[in-house]
Amino acid sequence: MVWVSNQAGTSISVSITSGGAAASTFQIPASGLESSAVNLWTRGATAAETATIEIGGDTVTVKGVNGNDFLLIYSDTYIKFPTEQVFFG
Repeated sequence: MVWVSNQAGTSISVSITSGGAAASTFQIPASGLESSAVNLWTRGATAAETATIEIGGDTVTVKGVNGNDFLLIYSDTYIKFPTEQVFFG
């Protein structure tokens, strides 16, 4: 479940896909509280995926996004926090 946090000060468009498969594009607004309904993608893929982020007139591609990663998006940079899969029980 990739979490995308928009700290850019403007709405952004994000799509996440793997292996060239079609992906839907989602809008993440700049204001308001973050929520799983807007910022969280439930992903069934086990391989790394690619996130494409459109901000203003620019497009940024983030490769190697795994299912539990956290993407923090600013107006001029992004930070990817990889998450190690941990199981309890």
